[in-house]
Amino acid sequence: MTRWLALREPEASPVLQLACRAQHFRRWEIPRSSYPMTRPGYLTWRAKLKSQAAKQVAELLADASIQPPLSQEEIDRVAALVRKEDLKTDSDTQVLEDVACLVFLDEQFDDFEKRPDIDEEKMVGILRKTWGKMSPSETTITPPHNLPSQKPPLHTLLSTHDFAHAASLTFPPKTHAFVTSAATDLVTHRSNSHTYSLITLRPRILRDVSSVSIHTTILGEPVSSPIFAAATSLGITVHPEGEKEIGRACKKLGVGMTVSTSASFSVGEIADAVRDCEVEGDAVQKEIPLWFQLYVGKDRSKSEGLLKQAVEAGVKAVFLTVDAPVPGKREADERISASEAGAVVGVVPMTGEKAENDKSGGGLGKITDKFLDASINWGDIPWLRTCLPESVKLVLKGVQTAADAVKAMEAGVEGIVVSNHGGRSLDTATPTVLVLLELQRCCPEVFDRIEVLIDGGVMRGTDVFKALCLGVSGVGIGRGILYGLGYGEEGVRRYVEILNDELETTMKMCEITSLHQVHPGLLNTRAVDHLVPETVDEEHPYAKWRPSMRKKTV
Repeated sequence: MTRWLALREPEASPVLQLACRAQHFRRWEIPRSSYPMTRPGYLTWRAKLKSQAAKQVAELLADASIQPPLSQEEIDRVAALVRKEDLKTDSDTQVLEDVACLVFLDEQFDDFEKRPDIDEEKMVGILRKTWGKMSPSETTITPPHNLPSQKPPLHTLLSTHDFAHAASLTFPPKTHAFVTSAATDLVTHRSNSHTYSLITLRPRILRDVSSVSIHTTILGEPVSSPIFAAATSLGITVHPEGEKEIGRACKKLGVGMTVSTSASFSVGEIADAVRDCEVEGDAVQKEIPLWFQLYVGKDRSKSEGLLKQAVEAGVKAVFLTVDAPVPGKREADERISASEAGAVVGVVPMTGEKAENDKSGGGLGKITDKFLDASINWGDIPWLRTCLPESVKLVLKGVQTAADAVKAMEAGVEGIVVSNHGGRSLDTATPTVLVLLELQRCCPEVFDRIEVLIDGGVMRGTDVFKALCLGVSGVGIGRGILYGLGYGEEGVRRYVEILNDELETTMKMCEITSLHQVHPGLLNTRAVDHLVPETVDEEHPYAKWRPSMRKKTV
């Protein structure tokens, strides 16, 4: 409460500061049930609360133990402020009301997007009603997003959620909207993360876990962790060195990195930055796998040119994005003019497109709209193969059903990424960990024939562990890498290291020492099993209707 008072009234008098602290005493509640559950009953109850709080505060402040003692005038003034007398004419009382409103909003809206049962209409109503109680000056005191003093020191960030919060304080509004936005109502974005919490762990005991290793291989390449940097766009909006800085962090970590077609630099420039990054210590991996994420363009010759650049840069695999034939509708991004980022973004080097406003907004996510070829289909897999040497593997990024996983396997690709674009493409699509369960139930042979990776919603080391137990070889992090990038290469490293530490702790708690020992038996998935389809068949289990069954009218 005092934090909000400092923002609202930096020159608050000692009496006003006392009254602000004394508002906490209103927690000596009179039971609401003591008065009728009507509007008049509510108002009477509130008045009694204020009177009781003022009386008790006055008694406390008059205590002889308080030194130096307060004058009776000061005690009476504090009590009057707590009672909120003369709200319309007393500026100090209005300040106190503003602070109470800010504290209430802070509590109500803290992480509200992550609550699975949120009633958004109700929350908007609360916001409007509370906002209406506040003075006009108070509704404009929101601190600028880019105040350096608000940036928490990196060493104080202890979880991935801390990084997300730091980004909310420090990213410019357009950057924050671009990084955090998701499709329409954000249902898939939220459920990607929430569904992991519904799967519980089954720890084992009394095994020697004094030493554990999270080293593994992804697509045949050795890495120090199963966590890798998923493809992210326009890193330059977060940090001047953008994806180059991400690459340096990945090299020092010894983890894989996926370079996006929409990166702020060419794949060659990013590869050079990784190659030139010096790594100290014998235990650190000297080389890391670079992969290239491909959006196929309408001009196939340009896509062929990008693939040639990627191969020359030394990428080990191409991740063909298949879950975004068109950009998703990301309203938070679209609401803020593209011009706020235009000077930073400029022209995307590998596509030649730039951020522009149109009739639906200024979303940076729509930079790929003019470039994307929505006609891409299964028949294009052989064409892609002709563009790549045999040493470069082909991975389909964005598989969301068992049926398509089987098709991918039969098409001869080396891997798939179970992904819904972080909830940024199609809202209400299935959470990725549920798709993973669908593959295990309906087509387990896929895990033996090709590699399966996953991204979307991973916020904890336990999430990584659960995905590994369900058969993936790698877990991609997208938004989180950009949150870390707010602190440069060191921030990206710390973000991944936090997840690595949590993963190792989870392994020890579950009594395993190597990722070769993970298996589904360490999980209890019964809370979500009823949501998992039972066959590869694309038919609905009971609804068999088709448009052709409509009665035709003359």
